[in-house]
Amino acid sequence: MSSQNDVVVKFKNQPELHIQLDDNPTASAWLELFKKNYQREFPIFRDQKKYTLAYLNQLANKARDELGWDCETNITSLENTVLLHKNLETTLANGFGSIPAIHDELIHELHFCLHKIEFVDLSSNVKNRELLQIEWFNDDGFPLDLDPSFKHTINLNFGDIRLQNPFVGHIPLQIYGQNDTHNIMQTCKFHNFVRPGLCIHAGIFDYDVDLENLEKYVLWWKTNAPEFVALHGIEKILHYTGHPVIGKVINLDDLLTIVNSDNILELEEVICLH
Repeated sequence: MSSQNDVVVKFKNQPELHIQLDDNPTASAWLELFKKNYQREFPIFRDQKKYTLAYLNQLANKARDELGWDCETNITSLENTVLLHKNLETTLANGFGSIPAIHDELIHELHFCLHKIEFVDLSSNVKNRELLQIEWFNDDGFPLDLDPSFKHTINLNFGDIRLQNPFVGHIPLQIYGQNDTHNIMQTCKFHNFVRPGLCIHAGIFDYDVDLENLEKYVLWWKTNAPEFVALHGIEKILHYTGHPVIGKVINLDDLLTIVNSDNILELEEVICLH
């Protein structure tokens, strides 16, 4: 595809963000998927700045009372959030269609808030936000494996455009990075499906995986998840190790201004130029 400017994202009273997509079939197909959904319905944007640790504790209390979760409601550590996520995984083991629609908003809010707290409040130096995600709550999409040449990226850089996580689960790299050895068969989900969401990363994450020397990583999987390795094979785990990046923000100084803004962000428009 790619020109210097494939997508423009506009937030109210903020500089425009200019996105260059990678020149590959996945990025091109994602853009068509995004345009189709955008033409049908304006997307959802939730500013991470609004999602605080106090709010997460309120949501956890609500989930305990309304959903019967056995979960921590005074969250102080990454271990607390990992265990809270296990409740999400169990509740949604059979998808959103398996739970009463009245609980959908609570689940969406809790899941979004949970990951904001993990990556911003508990374990990074990002001031307000680590992700700007524009999304739809639907099942639209296509298999990522339609493009067998697509490669996942180990390290996320500031301004990278990543495909929206299609599942309530964690990719192998996050499982390893959080040293999450509990119920990996349930938690680990391969990112093998493309959703229409647009995800702009505003942090830098490195889970200590060296592509040139994978022995430590492979040993972790064989030691902590032998059944998972036996089921899927180490080559499949390695294939899905990393993040599905499809482009980047060109004007990083403007992105930094937005990320550090003290104002609550309001999405105005997304313009696709192709």
